[in-house]
Amino acid sequence: MSITIEQLKVLVSVNASGSFSKAAELLGQTPSAVSKKVSQLEAQLNLKIFTRTTRRITLTHEGKLITEKAQQALSVINDIEDSAALSHAMPQGKLKVDAPTPFLEHCIIPYIDKFNEQYPKITIEFASFDKQVDLIKEQVDIAFRIGQLKDSSLYYRSIGRSKLRILASPNYLEKYGKPERDTDLAQHKCIGFSQPISLNNWPITTNSAKPFELNPYLSFSSGSLIKQAAISGGGIVCLADFMTKSDLDSGNLIQVMQEATLAQYQPINAVFYKPFQSSLKVKCFVEFITDCLKDKL
Repeated sequence: MSITIEQLKVLVSVNASGSFSKAAELLGQTPSAVSKKVSQLEAQLNLKIFTRTTRRITLTHEGKLITEKAQQALSVINDIEDSAALSHAMPQGKLKVDAPTPFLEHCIIPYIDKFNEQYPKITIEFASFDKQVDLIKEQVDIAFRIGQLKDSSLYYRSIGRSKLRILASPNYLEKYGKPERDTDLAQHKCIGFSQPISLNNWPITTNSAKPFELNPYLSFSSGSLIKQAAISGGGIVCLADFMTKSDLDSGNLIQVMQEATLAQYQPINAVFYKPFQSSLKVKCFVEFITDCLKDKL
């Protein structure tokens, strides 16, 4: 019996989601059917693909090699199907997109009208969980993530990167003066993130080998709220260009501590679980946003 495309999809889905039940939900099948197809594939190949325990499943060495080949094969098949679809039909269907609120505000919403004109048969539902979520559970097709990716089971595409800067409003600087070095910040009101705490490690040179760890006097979970607080004169912030460029250009915010600021960038990625299902609308949206932002990040 030859290996089928369906078996390859099941294999890659189980690896991507980390369980038979999540893969079943992703594929619209039952967990027992997914488990059976994996067992059949293992029997056909005469080797063990997954090591199963009561808590988790992991790829064997041979399983890892086979899964990589399966992903490559599905990618080729997917490209063929997408090319055929584009030749006679427009991509269509519902697309659920998750992104942090600032990224939605500055990097997606301004271009939606243009996307709708280009792809009128795609309907979009936006979510802004502002935290890492289970894409399968939340039925999210694409999630935009700012910062280093931690979940290795996700497929991703790089959108770009955005530089971090230390910023304050003209009113604040007029009242409290400009800081020049890390030690000056102890005399200033600094605004940071309540979560994740890692975002309060500012890219500033210090006299020690340790990074500058901010202890903010005011914290928010949203970058948009931090920016608004800074514009209102509430204090000094560290934010990425993708959400502050227009405010820098207009003078609402001013960069400070340029000489003491290290060149540091936040990577921006589009992540997804299913590169082979409903991929045409996913690809169209990701490539569209990537093209819109190529000269703006």
